Amino acid sequence: MRITLVIGALVGGGAERVCVNLANCWVERGYHVTLLTIYQRTAPPAYAIDRRVQQRSVDWPRLPRHDELNAVTVAPILRGLQQTGYAQQMSQQITFFALLRQRILAQKPDIIVSHLDITNLRVLVAMHETRVPVIVCEHTDATRVSIGWWKGMRAPLLPQACAVVSPHADSAQWLSKYGVRVVQIPNPLIPPTVVSIERNGQRRRLVFISRLSQEKRPDLGIRAFASVAGEFPEWDFEIYGDGPMRASLNGLVERLAPGRIQLRGFTADPYRVLCDADLFVSTSWVEGFGNSIWEALACGVPVVATEAGTAVRALVRHGIDGMISNDTVAALARDLATMMRDDGKRAAMSKRAREVVDRFSLEASLAAWDNVLQSCSSC
Repeated sequence: MRITLVIGALVGGGAERVCVNLANCWVERGYHVTLLTIYQRTAPPAYAIDRRVQQRSVDWPRLPRHDELNAVTVAPILRGLQQTGYAQQMSQQITFFALLRQRILAQKPDIIVSHLDITNLRVLVAMHETRVPVIVCEHTDATRVSIGWWKGMRAPLLPQACAVVSPHADSAQWLSKYGVRVVQIPNPLIPPTVVSIERNGQRRRLVFISRLSQEKRPDLGIRAFASVAGEFPEWDFEIYGDGPMRASLNGLVERLAPGRIQLRGFTADPYRVLCDADLFVSTSWVEGFGNSIWEALACGVPVVATEAGTAVRALVRHGIDGMISNDTVAALARDLATMMRDDGKRAAMSKRAREVVDRFSLEASLAAWDNVLQSCSSC
């Protein structure tokens, strides 16, 4: 089977990690796998890609070559757009759709697996009338995140997909209203090979790993930790990730808890970071699955997570391997303090935390994906 995975770019992020994991696992199983990015690459991929995976790119934005923009390519795209009712709004993107269509078809795929909401819709536009099955992956919680005017494109386009894959039960149910087959599959995450928690002397480590953006609310974690830092002089707060809030967070740290909170930047190796962590905090208000939460639990690190719907509640079992906190500074500070002061509670939760590897296993996820691939191969 020839599989082409399509994603905007391979910067650090949960969807990107899932895309790379699928590519690596499928090529290991003997599939011919191409990983196609849309945007021009300005940096190497954030995650290690098996050398057997073919890497290609549309390299958008760019001007088309003389053989890339022609009536044969454009006509079916225009017919598809006419059917959606959004032809006028999308007319300026015809060149993009033509380049995307040609680049995908050049890989001779048996199945296309697209990742992330707007990219999914763009792929469905580009593939109109090709008869190549398209599986689209919705990585975030569609019930909580708006994609602007693109949301109107879901109704005419999603039914053209062979299947929609969502890691989140509520999102999967919500997407099913579009009359498309929706399959809930937990993210295929690779567990740590060895779990050996080695404490860092007398220091204790609270860790946060996520994109530094508004929906992840890293400032909430900073304010909560800073409000109790004086009670816990042996604890440090390490923040891993990058994003548009980086500069403002630097200023917030210097103002509230200088020397106690460190912004460490992006890490492509979360297990190295988590191997001797004492506690993990997630402050996001929206999660499709919660990769970093899963990875922390897989390392035996208890989690304090703010309320973000059923995705997080499925991962973090309140009182068993972590705590679900209300999303206010006071509530989060109280729950962090409860965990930070109680070594016994953290140790007991640590033992149960590793059960996440079996509760949401890589093997079960890949088996579910096998079923979707097989069923869509005859679409």
